[in-house]
This record gives sequence, C-alpha cells and structure tokens, in this order.
Amino acid sequence: MHVRGVISSLVILCASIPALAQPAARPADAAAIDRAIESGVSYLKSVQTPAGGWGAGTGPGGDKGWLIGYSSLAGLALVECGVPTSDPALKRAAQGVRGSVNDLDNTYEVALAILFLDRMGNKSDRVHIQTLAARLIAGQTSTGGWGYKVPKLTLVERDQVLGALRKINPPLPAPLPSVRERPTSLGLCIKSSDDTMSKPPPAATLTPEKVREAAMSTLTAAMKRWPVFLLPAQIVLADSAGRNSEPFNATTDNSNTHFATIALWAARRHDVPCDRSLALLAQRFRTSQGGDGTWGYAYAKNGGGGSRPLTCVALLGLAIGHVIDPDPNVKPEQDPKVLNAFVWLSKQIGEPAGTTLNRPTPKDVGGLYYMWAMERIAVLYDVGKLDKKDWHKWGAEILLCHQSPEGFWAEGGFPGEHAVLNTALAMLFLKRANLTPDLSRRLVLDQAALTTKVDDTVKPPAPKPPEPTPTVEPTPPKVEPKVEPKIEPKIEPTPPVPMMEPVTPPSTTTPTPEKKGAIWPWLLLLVLLLVILAVCTYLVMKRRNAAVEEERPRKKKKKPAG
Repeated sequence: MHVRGVISSLVILCASIPALAQPAARPADAAAIDRAIESGVSYLKSVQTPAGGWGAGTGPGGDKGWLIGYSSLAGLALVECGVPTSDPALKRAAQGVRGSVNDLDNTYEVALAILFLDRMGNKSDRVHIQTLAARLIAGQTSTGGWGYKVPKLTLVERDQVLGALRKINPPLPAPLPSVRERPTSLGLCIKSSDDTMSKPPPAATLTPEKVREAAMSTLTAAMKRWPVFLLPAQIVLADSAGRNSEPFNATTDNSNTHFATIALWAARRHDVPCDRSLALLAQRFRTSQGGDGTWGYAYAKNGGGGSRPLTCVALLGLAIGHVIDPDPNVKPEQDPKVLNAFVWLSKQIGEPAGTTLNRPTPKDVGGLYYMWAMERIAVLYDVGKLDKKDWHKWGAEILLCHQSPEGFWAEGGFPGEHAVLNTALAMLFLKRANLTPDLSRRLVLDQAALTTKVDDTVKPPAPKPPEPTPTVEPTPPKVEPKVEPKIEPKIEPTPPVPMMEPVTPPSTTTPTPEKKGAIWPWLLLLVLLLVILAVCTYLVMKRRNAAVEEERPRKKKKKPAG
C-alpha cells in the first residue's frame, strides 16, 4: 500500500506539470491596451532630442536624416493618444517643424508636417499649412498621385494657385454634427474637428466657363499646364518613367500618394481649396484596381498589385470620391470596387486568440504600416469586424505581445522602419486614431449592409436543398422514386486571385505559434511515469526474491523430521 500511495502521488504531481509550465493567458483588454499606449508615450518622450525632434539616430535602426518626418509622426501619435498640446514635448516638436517649413520639399515630410500642425490647433500655423498644401497641389501628376518630391513655391505663386482654385471651385459648407464624431477621449468639441473653411459665396452671375477663364488669367503659362487646372479631356492617365524624385511630372507611387491625400484633406480645414486635387485622386484609384480587388505600389490602369497597405490607401481614395462627387445611384456599400477591396482585405486578417502570448510578429502579418492603414480604413468606414473577425483585437494581441519592456516596437516589417516610426504607428493602431474625422461624417453609408455583403461574399451560405415539387419535368408523367430531379448547382462567387506579396497572410487554419512546443510536457510526463513504473517493478521483484530466500531454509529443516 505504501508503494501504491507513492505512485499515486507522483502521477498526480506529474499530471499537473503541463498546466504549471504554461504561463497564464493575458487578454488584450482595454486596460492592457491603455498600459501599452502609456508605455509608448513614455518611450517617445524619453528619446526626444533636446531640440524637440525625433530621429537623428535615436533608438534601434537608421533614419537617413528624416528629422521633420519622424518628429511630425511622433508628435501626431502623442496628440492622438491624449497628450495635451500644451505639453512641453509637443511644443518643442511643433517649434522645430515650424522652423523647417521653408526647406521642406519631400512629399512625406510636407504631408506629415501638415497633419501635425493641424492637430496642434494653433491658429498661427494656418499660413504654414497653406504654404505646404500649395506645394502638394503643384506636385500632383495627371494620374492623381505624387512622387517623392514637390516643388517649392514663392509666396506670390502660392497665392496665385490658391486664389485661382478658390474661384474655380468654391469650398463646400461645413457639415452638420453627426453621431460619427472624433473620439471624446481626446477632449475635443465638435467644432474642433469640423471643416473650418468658409461658406461658398453667393451664386456667380458668370457661367462656369467664364469663371474658369477669369481664374486662369491670373496664372503663369507653366501653372496653366498643371494637372489640377486641366480639363478632364486634357488629362492623360499615364506616369512618366524614371522620375520618382522630380518635383513636376513625377513617377508616382501609392505610398507617397497616401500621405499627400490625408494632408490635403486636413488642409481643407485651413481654407485650402483641394476638391480638384481630390477629384484627380479619386479617379486614380477608380481606374487602377485589379481584377482581384487590389492595388499595388505604382499606378497601372486596371493593374492591381496585391498590396495590403496600398489597397487600404485606395479605399481612402474611393471614400473621398464618394464624398466630393457622390453618385446618387451608387452608395458606398453598393460600390463594387469598395466591396471587392473589403472582401480581399478581410482574408488578410486573422482570428483573435484571446491571449497576447506567442502571437505572430507584425512583420508576419504584413507590417505595422499595413496595420495602421487598415485601422484607419476600418474606422473611416465604421467597420468593427471583417469577415466576422475583430480586426482590432487581433492586431492588439500582436502588438501587446511584441512591445519591448521600454515601450517601443523593434520590428516594423516595412521599408525604412525605425523604433520611433514603429512605435508611433503601433500607438495610432491601438488608439483607433481617426486622422480624417470630418471625412467620416461626410461619408454616408450603411455599415451593416457593407459588412453583410462582404461576409456573404467571403463565406457564402451553404445552399439549401430544394423543396420537392410535384412536377420536376413535364415528361414522363411519373418519376421513379430513386431518380432525383436534376438540380442546377448554385453559382459560387469567384474567389480573388491569390495575393502577390511573398508573405503568406494569416488564416484561421494556420497553426498559431503557441501550439509549437506544447508537446514537451507530455513527453516529460511519459518518461517520468516509465521511470516510476520501472522503480516500482524493481522494488516488488526485490521483495518477492527476499521472501523466497527466507522460505528456503525452513523447508530444508522440515525434511529430516519427516
């Protein structure tokens, strides 16, 4: 009984080893997300330079001297995550950006500077934003996109461009408040995120042609050839080759175009007439979607490209098109281009696991740039789930799993990544930051209808068996009981072409990393049980042998007596 008791105790102890070896699950709940954001805020403040900037070698990785771009994105993330604009770190950063306005000609930095200064809410920055936005307008190509550089304009040229555009296309009135407001956690009122552009002037007595002619007369011959001033029939939908870094007539890409788009939408709040530029942008994306519902890096008519982040960028462009030039017959949730893009994107998102342990890296799921772009599109279209999957919880689990103890993210999974950029993008995702709040209010759509159509297309319902009918075929009059009527198969929607990216998107059927290595506790248990069994067998055999040895002398003594 003693040996059996020891064996039972050891078995119970070994059975508990797997449970003790596994760390407790940590969900990505609101409290955990808030802690991650606070840690990210602390990290960004800790690596800010005394001059108020970020970059210049701070943190892991290299930055190639993009001081204003880094500083603007980091500052934007801090504002969106609730740091007040009166904070000394933000005031120093804004001062550095303002001092560099005259020198900026890189599309990324010009756009990010506009976004950051817009969020700072200082009325004195209005002229800086107008100066930078005029450069973006001048640098737009006939395909509606941007390359790496934009031209610097004199103050006279800036006023000529903006003045002519105001005459050709008066600004729209400010929208009425709606339920789709900017998050109240930022402490902003309704008016602070509304358009602040002036109301359109009274109806002109001149015809549109005469108005345009009068506006164009104030421009130079070179300005009149800028795509923003051309008539639709004069637009050529083709990029020049090998001109990525040229300020005019550049070779465009959808990444530079992404940042320029958000910046121009923000510039509308500062009396910058952008509707003609945004109309060109919408045309760019309406003409370059591939048959699989995607877009790529470069502009290609009907080209596609299978890029996750840039398909999100295109959905931003389509939303702008539905706002500035809406088609009364086609609502956003009915637009085939919008639906096909969301159907494809929904397959690039994984299922939440309910824990932040052993999650794939941001690089494994497409990179932080993609996650940030996807977050903003989901917020813009008011989509809580894609293919019935909670995209924010899925992404939050990944980000919380891979945040460093110091608060930054070391691996971004995109070209030019840096700890400062990675951290800013991750914080914007976790916060569900909406950089186009007024666009959200203007975009009128049926969110439930959109997600239902996307879900039904991704996973169509199983066909129901047809109800029996008295007469399936006219002849013969009677049908044998064993002969089933011929039923036309239900036509399934054509699946999209597989994505062209080398990284395989996450799916619900792929084993998650936490399943790897989970077998070793059971192997340990098996080995331990075998050892215990061998020891017990040895002890039992030893006791039996001892008993046999004790019996042998007694038997020998009894024989003579008989």
